[in-house]
Amino acid sequence: MFTLITVISVLVVMLLAIVAGIVLFRVPLTEWMNLLDVTDPANVPLLKFLQITQSLSMFVIPPIIFGWFVVRDPWLYLNINKSPDRKRVTVVLVLTVLILPVLNLLSVLNQELRLPGFLSGVEDWMKSAEAQAGDLTEAFLTVNTFSGYLVNVLMVVLIPAFGEEFFFRGVLQKIFHRWFRNPHVAIIFVAIIFSAFHMQFYGFLPRFVLGVLFGYLFFWSGNIWYPVLAHIINNFLPVTLTYFFRNQFDPAELDKIGTGPEAWIWAIPALVLSISAVVYFYRNSKTPKIYHGDTENTENHRDNG
Repeated sequence: MFTLITVISVLVVMLLAIVAGIVLFRVPLTEWMNLLDVTDPANVPLLKFLQITQSLSMFVIPPIIFGWFVVRDPWLYLNINKSPDRKRVTVVLVLTVLILPVLNLLSVLNQELRLPGFLSGVEDWMKSAEAQAGDLTEAFLTVNTFSGYLVNVLMVVLIPAFGEEFFFRGVLQKIFHRWFRNPHVAIIFVAIIFSAFHMQFYGFLPRFVLGVLFGYLFFWSGNIWYPVLAHIINNFLPVTLTYFFRNQFDPAELDKIGTGPEAWIWAIPALVLSISAVVYFYRNSKTPKIYHGDTENTENHRDNG
């Protein structure tokens, strides 16, 4: 049912976006293939518009509709109906920054992985996809106006943070928890899907670790706000640093923190501190009855008021 809702949402919004794109940007449909050239600044506004509508259609709208079908209350189903507490918010914010050297070291290790010779064609395609994703990210983040920065915050920070957490943790993690009857298997499985979905294979490991972290933040607390906040901080840093320090900062520099010849000197204390923050969060969380991974408990919660 969730797959069907997602497919319908993507198709309907895509058609509306094409019509709106033709009207608002005055670009005939026959010329849309030229949008693949991200080096042309004239293509960027329409590409951003399509990126925003695609994210809304795939990640934001389907979980809300699905939550309404399941319990007639999407905010209850997605566990966004209650406020997070200050202590755990602080822990999440600190943790998201502390873990950067660990993620960057994993990224370096990930990039060193090589596929067997008979998969050389696949590896070439992965490198090409990675380069295209990098070019698109650079084109999106390079803005010279504050309004352009705000659009990037909406497109790169807010919509993905809310939408992807709604989609992967709010819905998929619950579904797979119910199927597997094991929260840990569900969290790991969804983290794999989450990382693979981004189609950036040389960043698979760090994104997988983030997916696992977001999954446990949600499972332990029963509150979607914590992974959303962690996701926001993770995406907010490169967008903001690129804009306010565009002459001194390259987005790639954020990925180099904790790397280099002395990588382990950064990564080991960062890992210890990150684990400590995770343990503190776990000890101060109790998974409420509203989330034990299956919709039946959610429905019972609603029926009991």
